[in-house]
Amino acid sequence: MRWAWILVGFLALSLVGCNDRQQTIDTGSGAPRQMVSSRELVARARPPIPDIPIPMGFNLYEPQSRNVVAGGARWVDQVYRGRDNHFAIKRFYMRQMPVSGWQLMTDIYSQGVITLDFEKQSERCRVEISKGSLLKPIRIWIQLWPVGVIPPPPAEPPLQ
Repeated sequence: MRWAWILVGFLALSLVGCNDRQQTIDTGSGAPRQMVSSRELVARARPPIPDIPIPMGFNLYEPQSRNVVAGGARWVDQVYRGRDNHFAIKRFYMRQMPVSGWQLMTDIYSQGVITLDFEKQSERCRVEISKGSLLKPIRIWIQLWPVGVIPPPPAEPPLQ
């Protein structure tokens, strides 16, 4: 029976991940060494919303997801689930969102939840990262909505 518990413990560690190995880097300035993660997350090649990056290993949770495009505006409310370190996910979004033209507006960490707000043109995107546990995956909640005046839809060519 004891061996079964040991096996369960090893499996739990592999599910939660020991991906947070740290390494030191000499900054060369004589300052104390800086701790950084030895592994960074990679964006999926084709995310469901083209200008919102999603880290590899996170999948859309359809029962809690929806998106609407209407009249030149879009609303996105999607949930992704997976396993990784929630601070690694935060670093992923801090690096990847500017690549897609998003500018960071708010960075909040409160009670285990990371909330990042980004803006681009007439849209706001909120990324909320909820810490998982042994039996519960990490949840990334993406919300996107228009701000200000909604632009008119593109004009259609006249019928002939």
